[in-house]
Amino acid sequence: MYHAVIVAAGTGERMDSLVPKQYLPVLGKPVLAHTLEVFQDASFIQNIVVVINPHHQKIFQEGILKSENVGKRIQWVYGGDTRQKSVLAGVTALEEFSEDYVLIHDGVRMLVSHDILKRCAEAVREYEAACCAVPCVDTLKVTSNGRTIDHSLDRNTVWRAQTPQAFRISLALKALRKAEEEGFHGTDDASLVERTGHPVVLVPGSEDNFKITTACDFLRAEELIRWMNV
Repeated sequence: MYHAVIVAAGTGERMDSLVPKQYLPVLGKPVLAHTLEVFQDASFIQNIVVVINPHHQKIFQEGILKSENVGKRIQWVYGGDTRQKSVLAGVTALEEFSEDYVLIHDGVRMLVSHDILKRCAEAVREYEAACCAVPCVDTLKVTSNGRTIDHSLDRNTVWRAQTPQAFRISLALKALRKAEEEGFHGTDDASLVERTGHPVVLVPGSEDNFKITTACDFLRAEELIRWMNV
């Protein structure tokens, strides 16, 4: 079986808004509601765990759970003070399903497609660990001082990680707990699994599957939704 953990415990500091970005509207509906609808429409997803900030419980219950088409198969847990701790809280809620699979997704990647979910589900079933990503089209420069270039990376070997990232639940818990015990803080979930020595397979993502971070991202999301509905 497949389950989902939707990480939505962030405070959205970069948006300079009193309301966290996951609760701000895009075409009249909160970002997080858009995201949850995609996962709820995926019939192979059995349970959806949403990780929220404890200070956001009221806005989550009133603004998300009562939204149209949202509320089925959803449970929620409190996150921690880092994304990694929030993911651990979400996956721990699924520990009884340790031999099943979990798709871990950022709540503010609202334009993830059903095709991406299916590709992740197929890959994790075969490899136990999969990371949605897109090939890098820009030339990447490495600098140690922030001013001068140390060297360039071969862009043909570099991919930009997205979510969902999918794992067997027992493997995800092993990686998350190992990182917690050793004080390691990764920038994504796949990096934690990589540390266990388990290979992580790449799954093609999409440029449309971007993370809402700035005000411009809201405008981009609105235009993409209007274009998709034409």
